[in-house]
Amino acid sequence: MSQAEQMVKHSSIYAVGNISRQLVGFIMLPIYTHYLTPADYGVIGLLVFLVSLFEILLGGHMFQAVPKFYHQEDDPKRKNAVVSTAFLVTTCFSGLACLLMASFSEALSMATFGDEQYSIYIVIFSALILTHALEIYSLTYLRILKKPWTFFNFNMAKLALQLGLNVYTIVILGWGLMGLALSSLLSSVIISLILIAYTLTKTGLALSKDIAIRIIKFSWPLWISGLIGLYIGSSNRYFIRIFSSLDEVGLYELAIKFGSIVMVLIWSPFSQYWQTERFAIAKQDNPYPAYSLAFRMITALLLISGVGVNLFSSSIINVMSAPSFYPAVNAVPFLVVACTFQSLTIFNNFSFMFTNRTFEITKNNIFTAGVITAFYFALIPGFGFVGASAAFAAGSVAQYIYALYAANRVYPLKIPQKPLILGLLILSVGTIIDFTFIEVQFGFSSLALKLALSIAVSILIILALFDREELLSSRKYIADIFSRVAS
Repeated sequence: MSQAEQMVKHSSIYAVGNISRQLVGFIMLPIYTHYLTPADYGVIGLLVFLVSLFEILLGGHMFQAVPKFYHQEDDPKRKNAVVSTAFLVTTCFSGLACLLMASFSEALSMATFGDEQYSIYIVIFSALILTHALEIYSLTYLRILKKPWTFFNFNMAKLALQLGLNVYTIVILGWGLMGLALSSLLSSVIISLILIAYTLTKTGLALSKDIAIRIIKFSWPLWISGLIGLYIGSSNRYFIRIFSSLDEVGLYELAIKFGSIVMVLIWSPFSQYWQTERFAIAKQDNPYPAYSLAFRMITALLLISGVGVNLFSSSIINVMSAPSFYPAVNAVPFLVVACTFQSLTIFNNFSFMFTNRTFEITKNNIFTAGVITAFYFALIPGFGFVGASAAFAAGSVAQYIYALYAANRVYPLKIPQKPLILGLLILSVGTIIDFTFIEVQFGFSSLALKLALSIAVSILIILALFDREELLSSRKYIADIFSRVAS
């Protein structure tokens, strides 16, 4: 199997697995938006932000280091020690973070929401710091072993469990926000325990001091970078709450669910494969064609999925949500752009990961945090959650440009940028045409026009990103797939 074929096959399976993890929010959208208010939705967004903050500050996450150091070891016992050492160290850090967050729940509730009534939710969500860490380590290990179907099965199990708990607690019991919090906790606890049991039976439980030191040295700049990255991507919720209201935070939360589809459906599954494979590719004598192909493939998929999100999100929100949530659609195109450039920045960050220059990522995030803060103060007071979305997009573009410039000085990936610019321009024109000329109504004529426009724009994006030989070879590969399926 060729590099491209394996990339597509594994990414596709990881895609379905990751989609299933995120699918709960979309399947439950009609229920959430009818049983919860925009303010409730805003509370959930701020709670997730708070958990993420404690995870980065005290969680000791080393997920990105595990594939790197695993592949550097030749002895199977040392490989297993990399996984178990990272797991043990993170468990200690995350456990401490849980205790601290729960202990100061009232003060955190007052600081975050301006009211102590949400302290009980902070206590419940604090446990997710540990359970999420256990889940992610085990899923990372499955990707290292290249077991996409096992990865898929665990994710489908969590989907079924979380859906069932959500329906029971929110709809049947009528617990509202509390039901959502408890169902999230229970599903995460059950799946994380099963996953970690599976992983430790394979790796054993060994702690290596030298491996721990090397992983921590590699990871600590990423913790600082992650903290700043959290500020870049999530602090807008806090700014919206300060300058506007919890209702506006809720509208942003709904909009980001659609805007982040490009990361959930496209980037996340691709990165599951790429996170480990990129280090193997770097060992090749000439890795640059593989870098270029991977970049253009993921760019095309991000932009094409962005076309679908921009064109159809308005109709879906109007059909699935209560009227109080309708304005969320105005922020979606900005968030699609933001998430696209966030994804491509992570791709370029490989230059720093490969050369152990991870502090360059931190420097970039510091720069971006300054830029995006200026945009937040300029746009949120006057434009609310839409201004926050536009600020996020502008900051993400600035971050990508900085990452590209710095990466070319450290370890150039030699990827032309003109196709990306042209593809983004095509996406923007298609979105403007849709917003200007096509009605939002969920009718046959408007849907037919949206579908025709999305197909035309997607074809133009493909033509902008790939040359004739690549298109012909991909057509042959797709034909081979269909012939195998038919036979």
